Amino acid sequence: MVEGQRESRGGAGRPARPPRVAAELKQSRMWGVMLQSVGVVAMSLGMASGALAYRSMRTWHAEHGWPAVAVELALMAALLAGGRRALRHGSRHRAPVLRALAELPQDERTVLFLRSFADDEGFARVQRGPVRDGPWAADTDTEEQQLREAVAPFGTMVALGRPKDRLPQVGAGRHYSSDEGWQAQVLAALERAALVLLACGPGRNLRWEVEQVVARDQPERLVLIVVRDAVQYASFREAMQDVFPKGLPSLDAEGEGNGRPEVVVDGPDTYIKDAVWFDADWTPHLTPLGAADPEVEVIWLIDRLAWVRSAFPLAIRPVFRRAGLDPPGLPPGRMSRPRAVKVAVPLIALAWAGFLAMPQAGGTNGLPTLLVFVGLPMGGLLMRTWFGGQVAMGFVKIFSGIFAVLLCLAPLLPDASQRTLGFLPLGLALAAGVLLLSRQDVRRWKASGAYRSGRAEPS
Repeated sequence: MVEGQRESRGGAGRPARPPRVAAELKQSRMWGVMLQSVGVVAMSLGMASGALAYRSMRTWHAEHGWPAVAVELALMAALLAGGRRALRHGSRHRAPVLRALAELPQDERTVLFLRSFADDEGFARVQRGPVRDGPWAADTDTEEQQLREAVAPFGTMVALGRPKDRLPQVGAGRHYSSDEGWQAQVLAALERAALVLLACGPGRNLRWEVEQVVARDQPERLVLIVVRDAVQYASFREAMQDVFPKGLPSLDAEGEGNGRPEVVVDGPDTYIKDAVWFDADWTPHLTPLGAADPEVEVIWLIDRLAWVRSAFPLAIRPVFRRAGLDPPGLPPGRMSRPRAVKVAVPLIALAWAGFLAMPQAGGTNGLPTLLVFVGLPMGGLLMRTWFGGQVAMGFVKIFSGIFAVLLCLAPLLPDASQRTLGFLPLGLALAAGVLLLSRQDVRRWKASGAYRSGRAEPS
């Protein structure tokens, strides 16, 4: 079932289990705040430990030695991984729990999220960073959280909760119902949902939910989510093919006459793989996340570090258009350059120039090398950032953000001198510039300039 409630398993030699009651949650808002605070402190200390390790690697031959570096790197990994875990667990303590889906305010737009409970752990995955399974994948947003933000223009995402939960997963607002009441809750939510997301998964009761969705004959409001792997989708397609008026597409390249779009952005290994949306006559269309779009150059609109949040809306762009909505991050027309960009680019340029000019950065002999290998590349990236370059802006934010942390921590190191105090204002300036480039209006401006030519036009 989409919310994964299993039917009673009776039969020869196997008595039917008693009906399950609603879950008894063990949430504590105070404990959640404490865990999130500990997580922030741990991750901050982890970054400080990384700065110490970087310093030790530069001077190991003189005083520290590789054992000290190994200890500092291990401490950084433990603090970052532990801090991320504390943040995620604290978020579950503070996740909203709904009294009933049938009692939601009538003026509140909602998105009904249906899935098998067996997929809950998959949706709770956190997208991995460049080093697989490493502590540097510090983004604590789960794929379900990213999915919630991807469809936010349609309304608040709601779902039924798994009866075995002691803490709700973070993402959709959950209502916990007993075996006797879950169907009524699903029917009440279906009547008012602006969009229905249904994950293609296992479960006998999932078929009942599919039948209820199809019976309402509103295909424009339904999106299927292909998750886990091709085997799970093939099993779902075989079991549910007869329910949909025009069947379901296969994952083959030919797609039984419903060609699968070309993938132009090869994304990370996420649990959410593809989306299936429908025309008014139930003709299905299967679109992989990161697929080519004939109207926009999607390569400039997708954030690989937030793959589901940025790629899923583009995969179901026709669904947004029919509802009169704009996908998040994709404005309807070209925007003028925001003031934040006009301030951030010169600020970051001055901070980098100030660092290169400081004697502590390398002295007279090292200045030409720094200019060639740091100054010129950063200057080119900043120029492209000024004109809305998606990739360039990403590099500027990453490099400047990392260097801002190192510069701000330099005066705090045990062997720091008074000369390193000059690094602090430069680090703060870089941090301010990165924050300005992370504003929502900057992201929308950047997306508004991504035309089929693949580059942003100057304002």
